[in-house]
Amino acid sequence: MVLLFLAATNATAQLLSDLEPERPIRIEDARPVSYRAFSGAVDWTYNVRQAHLNDHGPGFSLVYGAARSLELGGSVRYVTRPGRNALRGVSSGDIVLHALYGLTTESAGWPALALRAGVEFPTGLDSKGTDLQVAGLVTRTIGSLRLHGNLHWTRLGATTGTERHDRVEGVLGIDLLPKPRGLTDTLLLADLAYRTNPVRDGTAIVAVELGARQRIGPQTLFFVGAGSELTGEADRARLRLRAGISHVF
Repeated sequence: MVLLFLAATNATAQLLSDLEPERPIRIEDARPVSYRAFSGAVDWTYNVRQAHLNDHGPGFSLVYGAARSLELGGSVRYVTRPGRNALRGVSSGDIVLHALYGLTTESAGWPALALRAGVEFPTGLDSKGTDLQVAGLVTRTIGSLRLHGNLHWTRLGATTGTERHDRVEGVLGIDLLPKPRGLTDTLLLADLAYRTNPVRDGTAIVAVELGARQRIGPQTLFFVGAGSELTGEADRARLRLRAGISHVF
């Protein structure tokens, strides 16, 4: 009975801490979803911008543990003002497919490492071309605290004369269980991101985010996040709010 209890506790903690980007903040951990498990999520995001040019819309994602250490998934997000957002490098209705492969699992001497590759298809409004995405992920656990690092590179399939052909983003983040010795139903998160501006000669974008994930069922999570782009263009997202639900089955 003790062994079964420990196994159940480990499984529930793993469910809570399986981090997917934008669920609720940018950071992603280096652990693929469990073998043969599905994880689906839906959220609503609201961006507060200068001069009342706010935008909002839903996001949907589905990931599947296709093999041990291999995750396959897809996502789509819709936003109002799609033409203006396209200039910021934010699509509305583009379908993104990805594969995440765990290179190593975390051990006493090594962090968890993973490689993520994706393709964004121009299925949305004001889309221009097919984009290729590659990312390296690292996760290290220290007690009840986990440290994360993500490095993303995107090659755009089509650009205008004022847009960059390549985009780079680096993210550093943490997550922690506020009650490591008790209930593990709440996870707190934070990250700091640096991204090249989609516009040539534009100011680099620096963003900070805070979030939380709360278990509301055996395999269902509610998540909320808030963030701000501290630098960038004048109409950057000065406040971003996100809330949603994810479920593993």
